[in-house]
Amino acid sequence: MRSWKGIVIHCSDSGWGTERDIRRWHIERGFRTTGYHFVIDNGEYHNGFRIETLDGSIETGRNINSVGAHARGYNRTHIGICLIGKGSFTRKQADALFALVNELRGKYNIRIEDVIGHNECHDSHKACPCFDVEELRKAMLWGEPAVLAEAFGHETELQFA
Repeated sequence: MRSWKGIVIHCSDSGWGTERDIRRWHIERGFRTTGYHFVIDNGEYHNGFRIETLDGSIETGRNINSVGAHARGYNRTHIGICLIGKGSFTRKQADALFALVNELRGKYNIRIEDVIGHNECHDSHKACPCFDVEELRKAMLWGEPAVLAEAFGHETELQFA
């Protein structure tokens, strides 16, 4: 089993998509496969087509034992998680993110402070993941996923900006 020091949270910067779409986009950019280890869907697909039951579903991307391709300088040490979305994420995605990050933290002994947004990486000029990851760290510290939603004052839709 690979040892990981942290987790980097990303967003797809698209209103729709799946791990399969990201894989295609990454291959078109010269990657071998998807750069992220996990992708959290929002249920939105091409042409406004929505599948509600897939909202918040977690898809595996790159093998968890493989070096990622998601954040320069962090790929060998940090797991990459991508939320499908562009500045707006669903409550189901927030709940899935909370659960996945907590599971990975437990499995790999990752500290809360080592869960970061792509925008918090050294030399990153990205806004990604388009929300304040400190709110996620607070929710994990308090052990309550609803804290993440409440921090933004939303019942069903989280507007991270």
